[in-house]
Amino acid sequence: MVTIHVKYKSMNSKRKATLALAQAVAYFTKNNESVFIPFSDTDKYDLIVDRKGILIRVQCKYSNYKEPSGAFIVDLTTFGGYREKTYHTKYKDGDFDFLFVFCGDHTKYLIPVGKVLGKSHISIGVKSWNEFKIN
Repeated sequence: MVTIHVKYKSMNSKRKATLALAQAVAYFTKNNESVFIPFSDTDKYDLIVDRKGILIRVQCKYSNYKEPSGAFIVDLTTFGGYREKTYHTKYKDGDFDFLFVFCGDHTKYLIPVGKVLGKSHISIGVKSWNEFKIN
């Protein structure tokens, strides 16, 4: 087994998003599920997984920002706009089915969308989220 050490702090947000997506693809592939990546980057989900004939949409997030408690903060807003005006919006029902989170300590979570709707962020790594921790 080869261990790759990555300096997460020096990575920009696009690279961190790519890292989370790669971890999700590896996780689902390891679990014998087919993974499809949309051609464009215009949807609220990052990949589609064929789970025994049922297609699920997955949003992928990376977090390395910790609260004093040690929990990782996961931003749940989308960012957009243009030079004069930017906006942040929360996810809504129908945007995706599951949230895949890859944390800086290499922990992973797979969270149903219903647990995060209406929130602007969550704190991962506290006991209330342990039921969604995956290997």
